[in-house]
Amino acid sequence: MGVIMKLTFSTLICPGYTAKELNELCCRFGFSGVEFRTGPNEELLENVNIIDIASSFCLFGYDEILLDKIKNTLIHMERNNIFAIRIFLGNFRRRYDAPMRNIDYAGIVKMLREMCDFTKGEIWVETHNEFATGKSLKKLIKDVSRSNLKIIWDIMHPFEDGEQPEKTLEYIGEYIAHVHIKDGKRHQDPIWHDFEYTPLGEGEVPINNIINLLKQSKYDGFYSLEWENMWRDELKSLNWSVDEILSHYIAFMKKLEDNDLRSI
Repeated sequence: MGVIMKLTFSTLICPGYTAKELNELCCRFGFSGVEFRTGPNEELLENVNIIDIASSFCLFGYDEILLDKIKNTLIHMERNNIFAIRIFLGNFRRRYDAPMRNIDYAGIVKMLREMCDFTKGEIWVETHNEFATGKSLKKLIKDVSRSNLKIIWDIMHPFEDGEQPEKTLEYIGEYIAHVHIKDGKRHQDPIWHDFEYTPLGEGEVPINNIINLLKQSKYDGFYSLEWENMWRDELKSLNWSVDEILSHYIAFMKKLEDNDLRSI
């Protein structure tokens, strides 16, 4: 595959870890930094190389109160020499029968513009919810029209919505700043929108093909493991330790690097 992949992981797998514990993990497994998941009980840590803040902020339209919270995070972020924050848009609908909030698209565009104008860093919108596909995000990027609006390609979600990786990359390839790695398979019950999560290589997500496409496109950002054991019972039931999760990730990605896995 040519260029050596830059690997990292979301601290979703180790909530509450101290700076010392995170640095020890990075040293032991060879990571240069972490994707720091923020939440109600997580605050930014000093003396840790944080690649981006994986915030849980989610936009449905223009919201001044939420915008103020995001601006405060952006200020704190830049003071800590962190220059990217993840933002969600829309409804987290795991099942097709889940209730949905209305989305004010024009309000989202306005709010993203103000966020981009406020920071010297980048705003990373994740492929998720109503904005999971490259097709939907290409329009959004055009409408926001800010050079520091970028995309996190969570490789599962466009695929869940029926968009093939080649099309996703065609739509948003030039805007991809970060990639989330995960795997899963369709539920047997068709009422489920979300895939059932699996260990890497055991699901339907064509990870090898996606990484090959990214390499061909000259993508040089990080590949970040997002292991959602906090709320995915199928992962939680594996009862894997943090070391087991990261060992599995590195071994799988090394096989891809060495071209030992068939294209799936």
